[in-house]
Amino acid sequence: MKGAKVKTILVVLLIVAIAAPIFVYSQLQTSKQIPVVLVIKYPTAAQFGLYWNYECTDPVTSIDFGEYPKSTNWIYISKSMYLRNEQPGKRIWVFYNSTLRDATTMIGESWFSNGTSVDPGYVYYASYYLSIQPNIEIGTYNWVLGVWAIY
Repeated sequence: MKGAKVKTILVVLLIVAIAAPIFVYSQLQTSKQIPVVLVIKYPTAAQFGLYWNYECTDPVTSIDFGEYPKSTNWIYISKSMYLRNEQPGKRIWVFYNSTLRDATTMIGESWFSNGTSVDPGYVYYASYYLSIQPNIEIGTYNWVLGVWAIY
């Protein structure tokens, strides 16, 4: 009886030893290599204006948040502006980026209008928000806010 079990186990191991490479080989033979192409292109730039007033007569050329004393609490400040779609006959989408993270990680920012679509000729109210941490170092912080649009 013991010899029969050993023979059965040996037969099973032999079958597995023969079948495993065949199974792996068949898996390799049925795989396919599929080429993939992705083209990233520059978006089409859109015409827009950023202004301090709703009438769009005072363009934003720089933003000065002024001076604030160091605080033991968070400081929240914002600047309101107006964004006008000046792209004839096209809806635009407006985005922002900035170099603030290069200046400090102690100031957070958000652009209320990020990803907003604006119809042709429409004037959109926009806000740029800052949140300043209590443990920020005393100093002057400068960065560039980039506002851009595509259609």
